[in-house]
Amino acid sequence: MKSKKEIIELSIAIGRTIREYHKAIADNLKESGKEFSVEGDDEDTNGLRLSVRDRHDGLANVVVDKVRYHASDNGAEFVEFHICEEEYKDCDYWLMADCFGDDMDYVYENIVWE
Repeated sequence: MKSKKEIIELSIAIGRTIREYHKAIADNLKESGKEFSVEGDDEDTNGLRLSVRDRHDGLANVVVDKVRYHASDNGAEFVEFHICEEEYKDCDYWLMADCFGDDMDYVYENIVWE
């Protein structure tokens, strides 16, 4: 049986590894300077369909079709996801990846690296 200390150390290691994974993705996107496609399993959808929390704490159905690294004029740098569909209607806007919580990893897993 693992001790409480060992379990805490494993949890810390998981968190550290996830942060390294996110940083590696961001570094690759920044270095490339390009947008990359995101693909899901549904052949009828141009991107990855997700149900995510909306501004009103409900669920919104969105499709993420691209990902990029963004550097703003005020010096902020972050990864963004392009939303091409919301609630089954076409749209065109970018959101910070951090807004997606754990779904961010699901998008990262579905980036089409050229």
